[in-house]
Amino acid sequence: MRDAIDFDLAGSISLDQTCGPDLEYDAAFISLQQAAVGIPEQQFGDTLIPATAPDWRHVEREAAGLLKRTTDLRIIALITLAWTEINGLAGYARGLALTADVLEQHWGTLHPRLETAGEFDPHLRINALAALTDPQTLARSVRAAPLLTWKSAPLSLRDAAAILENGKPSSASALPVASDSLQAELLVALRAAHTELEVVPRLLQTVERIRRQILAKLDAAWVPDLSAIENPLRVVYHAIRGALRDTPASPPAAQTASAPPAPPAPTTVPPTTPTGQSAAQNNAGHEGSWANTPIRSRDDVLLALDSACAYLERTEPGHPAPLLIRRAQRLMHMSFYEIVRDMAPAALPQLSMWSGQPDTASAHLNN
Repeated sequence: MRDAIDFDLAGSISLDQTCGPDLEYDAAFISLQQAAVGIPEQQFGDTLIPATAPDWRHVEREAAGLLKRTTDLRIIALITLAWTEINGLAGYARGLALTADVLEQHWGTLHPRLETAGEFDPHLRINALAALTDPQTLARSVRAAPLLTWKSAPLSLRDAAAILENGKPSSASALPVASDSLQAELLVALRAAHTELEVVPRLLQTVERIRRQILAKLDAAWVPDLSAIENPLRVVYHAIRGALRDTPASPPAAQTASAPPAPPAPTTVPPTTPTGQSAAQNNAGHEGSWANTPIRSRDDVLLALDSACAYLERTEPGHPAPLLIRRAQRLMHMSFYEIVRDMAPAALPQLSMWSGQPDTASAHLNN
């Protein structure tokens, strides 16, 4: 038992330097995985028994109990799913922050380990991290989570992003069909509710912490696809930023409650500031339009690239350009040597001769 771990359902997890045993084949862990799935629909003869959704409070309790014994990303992903189902975006933010904390503090001893049968193999760990943004499970719950109350009903993150990008809610939404004023009405609502939406930039900050940790310990090839979460958050964040354009700026050292928190400064964890440009801002002269948003930083470059991708994927789904643009976005996070290694690894020895730093190139080849 890991008595040094203090985990409570209302608070946080504090970790010692030992991450405990691997409980992958433990009966309690197997039971937790089954509890998180629920009971599927069953048929006995002519009798159809409906599916039963998971008891998320039970999943939360079971996962919390296991986290007193071990520190495992697979268990953290399941308790994050439970928190998301129970508390929406705030619950997801809590689980994602816990993930970032354990990655930063316990990379070497965290489960799943980085070695399999004595060989370096990060696949199990990366798969566990990918579960946090899986479009079929956790990411679906996140996108369905209420962002704010609008038109006397909860508005999901998915529908908010769809309205901002396309002028209409998703096909699964119960909201009214598109209207010319729908985007403008939502922007007004976002302006009024911006103090409730600080979770959006906070989530993006935490996603970036996770990405940076993987880049620092492994490399860009191991970063899981985070777009299912990042894309709708970026769209909403950009809309919030645009809606607040005429709000007086707060002093840098004293962020007030009138604006969402900004991503961290590059001297700490350089953020991937939201890079989704909404269709609501595509018309010249409209408040928050793309034409009125000059590129001032690397983050704005990423914003423009993501906007181009979103447009092409929506209007020309067979065009290969988004594949290359997404790669360019990924390269933005790399150093020069990492870019060469990613695009033309055979050129690294020649690069070492040009730069006069053979040791540097050799080190990158061996990583």
